[in-house]
Amino acid sequence: MILSILRFSLSIRAIAIPIAAILLLGLGACGNRRSVPEKAVEDSKPDREVENRLTFNDITLEQVDGEGNLMWVVNGKQATYSGDRKLAAVESPKAELYQNGELVFQIEALEGEVHQNGEKIVLKEEVVAVDTQDGAVMTGDELEWLPQDDTLIVRGNLTGTHERADVTAEEVQLFSQQRRLEAFGEVVMRIKESSLQLSTERIVWEMEPEQVFIEQKVQVDRFEGEGEEEKITDRAVAQLAQIDLATQVSTLQDNAQLSLVEPPLQIASNELVWDLPSQVATSNLPVRVLHEQEQVTMTGNQGWIDLTEKMFYLTDGIEALGKDNLAQLIADRLTWNIPAQEFVADGNVTYRQVDPPFNLTGPRAEGKLESQTFVISGGRVVTEIIP
Repeated sequence: MILSILRFSLSIRAIAIPIAAILLLGLGACGNRRSVPEKAVEDSKPDREVENRLTFNDITLEQVDGEGNLMWVVNGKQATYSGDRKLAAVESPKAELYQNGELVFQIEALEGEVHQNGEKIVLKEEVVAVDTQDGAVMTGDELEWLPQDDTLIVRGNLTGTHERADVTAEEVQLFSQQRRLEAFGEVVMRIKESSLQLSTERIVWEMEPEQVFIEQKVQVDRFEGEGEEEKITDRAVAQLAQIDLATQVSTLQDNAQLSLVEPPLQIASNELVWDLPSQVATSNLPVRVLHEQEQVTMTGNQGWIDLTEKMFYLTDGIEALGKDNLAQLIADRLTWNIPAQEFVADGNVTYRQVDPPFNLTGPRAEGKLESQTFVISGGRVVTEIIP
């Protein structure tokens, strides 16, 4: 039998009559078996398979585990059992799914199937699944519930809504006990609080402690405005990413690049930590910054940018190059005021330019690299004019 418990609106007596009639017909057929042609016996097999199917209206199906804990409940307008009783097709199913006796999902659809005594439940067409633990809602074309694996799978035209983020994908797998969601295939995740949008092929969302992990190429867009006024202000790409949904901090790794619209900068490193609330991007690894309009490139072993104040700070092994590499600045530390295009360099400052050719060295320098105007001051300053 496919179920451990079966409740239906029909009375037992009403069902017993046709079953008894079927048994009597079977006995009569046994008594006259020799007079029945072989072909007639063969032709009757499909009819017997149809007769073996049972259909019940307004049905409730339930399953419990070995300890008596409720595993699932399925209500439907109608249920039809296959001849071997291994499959029950349910019309307009509404189900409650449990783990360790606690309700974890409420689901519904237009069609459903209960397989192998409840080892798998399948819902199809206009599927809606609600995670009762956090109120997340998923819709799709098909759903599978595998109780023994604690796995809920939704696929086909999938959309998911959660207080932290919305997700679209080709397939989502939810693990209720581990509080983990995995999304596959053209995944787009829109994080609500920070207005970030992630685009990739697979994400892992650990709902506790609210971490998103991506282990393949990902594009991260930040939006401002609403409706028709919404626009992308910053875009990042990387091969690896981790986003903390509680703190709104994104860590981008492996060929990470952050492109800003205002100011027009490209920041590249093997690790960028993008703090959305404080509007700061930091790298503790070698970093390169390109100002596209002014064609100024700066590199350093560490750096961070204040996106609100539009200030960039580089430390250790600084090199700044002006247009077409005609000017070069080397220093230990550098502060770059991006809107004014002014810099302050400290520590072992060396400046070289091609036209006119000369070199300057000193402890400190201030000026504008792209226009080749600056002042070197403090301590001993050496000027070398090259004829």
